[in-house]
Amino acid sequence: MKILFVDDNELNRMVTEDMIAIIFPGALVESYESAQSALNEADIESFDLIFSDIDMPVMDGFMFHDALRNERNYQKPIIALTALAISGDKERMLMHGFTDYVSKPIDLDELERILKKYLPDA
Repeated sequence: MKILFVDDNELNRMVTEDMIAIIFPGALVESYESAQSALNEADIESFDLIFSDIDMPVMDGFMFHDALRNERNYQKPIIALTALAISGDKERMLMHGFTDYVSKPIDLDELERILKKYLPDA
């Protein structure tokens, strides 16, 4: 199983990578500090699941999602990550086309639920 994690916050990347390692010790996690870096450097098709922060400089999560779906034809799950907790945010992200949504700070049980839901063979 290979997971791409994009978040401009280094601590979020480190903590989430550790959490994924607890849930799925054999998972390979590749993380990037920007959506643009991920698009430029990663072999997008090789990932089974992508987590994307929403609020990032230069290219936000919505733009990243659109580039993945429209320009790269990526068809696997893309999970939105955000600290936004305003009513309707989850619905807005799902309506935009994200497969699912996880709020920050990320809860270990919620992360496990998402991983097992979208990567059942892992």
